[in-house]
Amino acid sequence: MPTRARVCAWIAAVGLVAPSLAASQDRTERDVVDLIVRDGPQALAIRSEIEVIRREQLARLAYPNPGVTYSREGAGFTEFLQIEQSLPVFGTRAALSRAAVAATGAAQAERDARLWSLRSDAAAAVARFSAAQSRLDVAQMHARDVERLIDVLRTREREGEGSRFDRLRAEQELRDTRQLATSAAVNVVEVRATVTAMLPRDVAIGRVTPIAGPLSAPTSIDALIARAVAARAELRALRLSAERADLESVAGRRARLPVPMFMGGLKRADEGSRRMSGGVFGVSMWLPLFDAGGREAARWSAERARAEAERASIEHQIRNEIAGAFEALALRQAEFSADADAAGDELMQIAEVAYREGEVGILELLDAVRTASRARIRSIELRLDARLAQIALERAIGDVLWP
Repeated sequence: MPTRARVCAWIAAVGLVAPSLAASQDRTERDVVDLIVRDGPQALAIRSEIEVIRREQLARLAYPNPGVTYSREGAGFTEFLQIEQSLPVFGTRAALSRAAVAATGAAQAERDARLWSLRSDAAAAVARFSAAQSRLDVAQMHARDVERLIDVLRTREREGEGSRFDRLRAEQELRDTRQLATSAAVNVVEVRATVTAMLPRDVAIGRVTPIAGPLSAPTSIDALIARAVAARAELRALRLSAERADLESVAGRRARLPVPMFMGGLKRADEGSRRMSGGVFGVSMWLPLFDAGGREAARWSAERARAEAERASIEHQIRNEIAGAFEALALRQAEFSADADAAGDELMQIAEVAYREGEVGILELLDAVRTASRARIRSIELRLDARLAQIALERAIGDVLWP
């Protein structure tokens, strides 16, 4: 029978936990991952970088500011008021504009690649959080099973059918089980902190509903590789970077063409006894004698070669990642068994009946309860391993395979 102090403790615990449960929400794994990628602080930071690149490229296309010059000569009155403006009229600005489009596209592809990496990390963290919650549930269930056995053993001890040793051994098992439950609760807190750090500031999660058991894997590695080559944002970013390098090289070669500086204004001067006014117009341009744009064009040619080499390296890496993840997923799915929980429960029920009939002792009974708990935890671990293998394969492909 619960004591007054224990009842007060329960009421206080409910008072502390109820507000947090009210603030948090139960969500599915997919909902949490979508929320992280859509509104999480890391996702917002990744998306904000594209605006920086876009503004940098627009700044390169701005026309130079005009200049104003005023001069006055004192040996006889002469003054000038001139406005100067340089105009890139030989296609340099158009080449820079095309390069800016490619640079912005490459930045967007890099953004997509980082968001996909974030999605994979978030999916793995949420899967671990769901598994940690399930392990805590199993540990608490194990403790309740042992508590129920202790109640039976106390009744048998009072009736003279059981021994004090059986009860004491079961109580020691309960202490060990509660320690395991505490460790499982600490693990839940730690993994929840990792997931919460990815979520928006004011969003709290309660329980996470896990995804159903492992689904069948795609059957063709070649089809997955072809899909990855088309879907991976890193490859798209490098392809656009190579295109940008070509356009920047064209812009660099166009830089050898002179940029004319147009000047126009007014002139006032003394001519005899009269002061005359008139217009002034002129054109000046620099000559590309020492810098004809060849160095800049060569630099961007080297950048294109680097991008192509990196793209080939990533394609090779993708093929190996997909092959390894595909094989690992097949092994994990073959190992997973949905009947493990039922088998453990049946073993525990048989052991309880055998103990009541005197066929087995307390050690065998507690071992059966412990084995059933280990079977449940093993099932959770196998499900988590299979889910992480799915995430690894999706990460390698760059696209969602199990919506």
